[in-house]
Amino acid sequence: MIRMIEDPAELAGEDITGKYILRKLNYHWFAYGKAAIVTACKGTILQLEREETVYSEQWGRRAYTGTGKRYPGGICPISAVACVCDTPDDVNAVIQLDVEATDEFYRLIATTEARVRALASSSENTVFLAAAE
Repeated sequence: MIRMIEDPAELAGEDITGKYILRKLNYHWFAYGKAAIVTACKGTILQLEREETVYSEQWGRRAYTGTGKRYPGGICPISAVACVCDTPDDVNAVIQLDVEATDEFYRLIATTEARVRALASSSENTVFLAAAE
């Protein structure tokens, strides 16, 4: 099961211990970052472990298996949790959507850049050309 978290106050550390989490990242809109497994909760601070990923033919990229080597992953505030996943397949599905959104984002940028360049090349006004550069 995949749960999107709108209000972190609804989370109880005990409910997500042993589950995969994906955190909110503020520097770009499309990414949740690497998954982590919650090992304990102390107040509003989650103790995390990382799981080693392996290349997966199914996903066409490195993916979580649930059996990968684990290593310490640090801590994070419960307020940073964007998504809770029960299984490695759930995590991989969310990350795949992230990958597709990233691709779409860069296609939109390229399309917009091409339109600006077309506008600049068809315009007598060099201001458009300067804006395209």
